[in-house]
Amino acid sequence: MDSGKALNETAREIDQVAPPRHVAKSGQGRRNGRQPGSAKTNEQSIDYGSLGIPDAAVPSFEEAREMFASLGRKRADEVFACGEMLAKVRGKSPSQEVFERWSKQACRLTRRGAGNYIAVHNNLRAHRKVLVDCSVPAAAMYVLAGAELETVASVVADLKAGKRPTVREIRVLVSGDSQKAQPDRADIGGADGLRALARAKVQNGVPILLERLKAMLGDIQAALQPHLVGKNVAKGALVAKLEHPARRARSELENLALFVEPNSRSSETWRVHPAIFPNGSPWEAVSRVLFKLGGREEWPDANDLGAWLVADVVPAIEFAVGAKPSKGISTE
Repeated sequence: MDSGKALNETAREIDQVAPPRHVAKSGQGRRNGRQPGSAKTNEQSIDYGSLGIPDAAVPSFEEAREMFASLGRKRADEVFACGEMLAKVRGKSPSQEVFERWSKQACRLTRRGAGNYIAVHNNLRAHRKVLVDCSVPAAAMYVLAGAELETVASVVADLKAGKRPTVREIRVLVSGDSQKAQPDRADIGGADGLRALARAKVQNGVPILLERLKAMLGDIQAALQPHLVGKNVAKGALVAKLEHPARRARSELENLALFVEPNSRSSETWRVHPAIFPNGSPWEAVSRVLFKLGGREEWPDANDLGAWLVADVVPAIEFAVGAKPSKGISTE
């Protein structure tokens, strides 16, 4: 079950079931303007005969319907009570289909919503006292009900220790259960395995490359301060900071973004190298700039270094990291 979808759907259903406890019995201010007697109308609208529910079982179904009609947003103990009642009613239903039709008519619950209550009762009742005493939100219990036993035990232990895991934290733990059941990507064969490995490389590699480029950009911007007041950039110091990172950044960029192709200048087709970016594209400019930064012999003389950094290097790296173009830098 998708815990996120189940949580959202059940939350909507809870809001629709009945008015909050504090609403006056006279019916004033009730949602949808319900007046006394409307519950009776709802009762009469359910044709138990057409659903195939035996007469002897009707009182149990009505007890469950009235419970839902009397409760608004449910506390932990009420969620357990509703789950227990629904589990009892489902056991008396001629079929799962009949139960689902009844729960939709009588309690305005979908299959997923009713299943959430029953799952809380079935899977968490051993820890009912702790969950109730700690006033765990219904939303958290719906998620926890789908967890492995070890995860449930871990959350309960945290509650006993005074911790209060959030719904988000519980969802992360539960999703971790499903991830544990997945095979290692390196053990998956075929196209699916290759795609899994490629996705992992991109997920891990992109942040590393971007951090490297951002650090280089920071070094360049700091080194450009003398240039802004008409002085030369300290070339030797900047070469020491950028040359090796630029080489690695270019290799990382090619590894992440390009496939390989044979060398067009060689008849030995087994010799391959990374393909190139489209000519004139921004990424081609990034690759070219990193190549020049990676070899000090390619750098301009000190007198021209500042202008080159401003005109070519900074814009290319800003594009690569997704930064807004710098303002106020002169090429003069």
